[in-house]
Amino acid sequence: MKILGINGGTRAGYMDVAAALIIDGKVVAAIEEERLNRIKMSPAMISERSVIEVLRIAGISINDVDVIASHGSTWGDQYVNLLKGYFNSTFGYCPKIEIVHHHDAHAASAFFASGFDKAMILTIDDSGDGISTQSAIGENSSIKVINRVSRPNSLGIFYSLITQFCGFRREYDEYKLMGLSSYGNRDKYDFSWLLDCAEGKYNLNTDFVIGIAPGEPSPSRQEMFFNEKLIEKLGPKRLNGEPITEFYKDVAASAQKHLEDTLIELVTGLHGETGLRKLCLAGGVALNCVANQKLMNLDFVDEIFIQPAASDAGVSLGAAYLVAQKNGDIPQPTGNTYLGSEFSNEEIEETLVLLNTSYDTIENPARYAAVKIAENKIIGWFQGRSEFGPRALGNRSILANPQVAEMKDKINERIKFRESFRPFCPSVLEEDATVYFAGKSAVSPYMNITYDVLANAVDLIPAVTHIDQTSRIQTVNEKQNPLFYKLLTELKEITNLGVVLNTSFNVKGEPIVNSPRDAIATFYGSGLDCLVIGNYVVKKMDS
Repeated sequence: MKILGINGGTRAGYMDVAAALIIDGKVVAAIEEERLNRIKMSPAMISERSVIEVLRIAGISINDVDVIASHGSTWGDQYVNLLKGYFNSTFGYCPKIEIVHHHDAHAASAFFASGFDKAMILTIDDSGDGISTQSAIGENSSIKVINRVSRPNSLGIFYSLITQFCGFRREYDEYKLMGLSSYGNRDKYDFSWLLDCAEGKYNLNTDFVIGIAPGEPSPSRQEMFFNEKLIEKLGPKRLNGEPITEFYKDVAASAQKHLEDTLIELVTGLHGETGLRKLCLAGGVALNCVANQKLMNLDFVDEIFIQPAASDAGVSLGAAYLVAQKNGDIPQPTGNTYLGSEFSNEEIEETLVLLNTSYDTIENPARYAAVKIAENKIIGWFQGRSEFGPRALGNRSILANPQVAEMKDKINERIKFRESFRPFCPSVLEEDATVYFAGKSAVSPYMNITYDVLANAVDLIPAVTHIDQTSRIQTVNEKQNPLFYKLLTELKEITNLGVVLNTSFNVKGEPIVNSPRDAIATFYGSGLDCLVIGNYVVKKMDS
């Protein structure tokens, strides 16, 4: 069967709009709406361009789709009727619609993609369909829910409160709080008064949270999610643009530690209940790679899989998985996350000519890029199918030499235009990962878990070593991404180091580039030295 999964909604709180297409149990395509409409997270929208794109990738039309799958099982018939009207008016046809629970979709996106035969599943976010946390067991092609925690009792809300208190945007900048947390004292503040956890359960003290009526969305991101009681308890909220003092660093660090301790308690309780030793994670909180390291290293966790698109974008994939399974298909693991758009050399050259761009043709883009990186150039790297999820994994990436300590500040200031405390990640040859990094698993292909940088490697790769001497790594093998693997092997041949600084190909506040036109615009709108795009290279006058 052909199952089209979508995520989104017309209220401002619904974001990470996306579409995924599964045919006969196999994931054929998946992409976020933001990559196509260039509106980050695409809040308050229903999938449109992403639907068109996954159908185009598969070479089918909307009339070929058997079922549209979406979250929203608690939204009633009004949402189904809305979707029917939307698809009929936008696409001229509406297939059958099946609605699943938001957290069931999160669970399916992780378990079915993992390839595990049996595993614990924990999904954690702000909320979806009224639920903020769900524990379950996945076995073969089935998922059994064990427990659900209702909003506003939410780990996502707890972390969002602190994100907003520290002067960042709630439900948007949580990754900044995570990065900042490494600069503070993790034991400075005890947050048990706000989030209490014991015996595998947690409770958020909603006395400090703005009240939300049942069925109503969260306040907009411009509104405070906490009340004056929190300020009386903690101190003044940091305003946007104000200096980040030691106080806010300590608050971030202490909140991060409290989140980690709570997640450890939840997973420990789930293991005690199930006896299982494999763990799947999804939901926005599962993007916290620092906490993921603590969970990976638990004694009773043998294997861990975190859905690369753990945010609500992954709901589109999970919904499609669930409906495919329900209709008799066997869900197949994704294998990788290169599920988006791809452009041929002919299409790339057409864009280069159209934009009156000066370019050269190159036979070996991997070798060319490796030489430039070794020369300490910062390059845009645009190849193959775009990644599904928030991480650039070697197809829509900015790459640089990790051996140059000043490279971190240089990229933050002149390329990404973002805060100086933000770290960068390394991509490393899979066979060399244990030479530089320490973690239970030697394989981490999705850049969603931090690893300790070995003491003898800290000085070798300073640009990708965070202040706490960790790195959020991506291991790369030849099967996973042949061209990116070749780049790393070429780089190792030149520098004796099969590691590259890899950050997403975008500037602050913008989605990752998707098309050649996006890449060229970002190249000329930033301090990048050159752009390697397909078998072409674009340079600036002084490069």
